[in-house]
Amino acid sequence: MKQGKRVKPKFPIEYRLLITPKVKEREKKIVTLFALRTVNEFTNFRYEIIVEPEVNNHTMLFKIRGLRAPQVTIPAVGPATFSAEYDGLNGSYDVIISKHAKYENKFTVNINKEKIVVKEIPNKRFIEIVTDENEW
Repeated sequence: MKQGKRVKPKFPIEYRLLITPKVKEREKKIVTLFALRTVNEFTNFRYEIIVEPEVNNHTMLFKIRGLRAPQVTIPAVGPATFSAEYDGLNGSYDVIISKHAKYENKFTVNINKEKIVVKEIPNKRFIEIVTDENEW
């Protein structure tokens, strides 16, 4: 039986960004966790995503530069990851993710200590934002 051709989507989702409040037990304070992972999983190593984060007023820019092999060369299966924690975020923020200085996705999120609400998403996107660790 002949199979049809697979049509590749123009803007497939490549990354998933988790934005969620997190309690730091040692310091007894709430921070906002930004965790980025690839949708695809790797079979040889758990790569790290090279990201240059910038925070200016109510704009957060994450520049994705590529992948880096882990320092420990023990084989592992899983997605490539990056994470950062920020203290004192409250209100509406523009979250901009730039990939290889060519593509850019801009989201608007409302951040407070209890929850994160995604207000605006771009039509054509390569990244998906989730606010629950179970969806990440």
